[in-house]
Amino acid sequence: KRKRRRTSHDEQILLDSFFRKNHFPNAALRQILSADTGMSARAVQIWFQNRRQAERKKKSK
Repeated sequence: KRKRRRTSHDEQILLDSFFRKNHFPNAALRQILSADTGMSARAVQIWFQNRRQAERKKKSK
């Protein structure tokens, strides 16, 4: 089992800025983000899934 990895502050800022523009990045954009952050494309995809879920949860309250 892999150890869980937290996103750094700089990665968080970069991912959040892209999230504000586009909640559903395509594969090409995920690849660019993975290269910029050092995360895998799959980790970027999961990050966006979790962030969308957090948005929905925040709106429902």
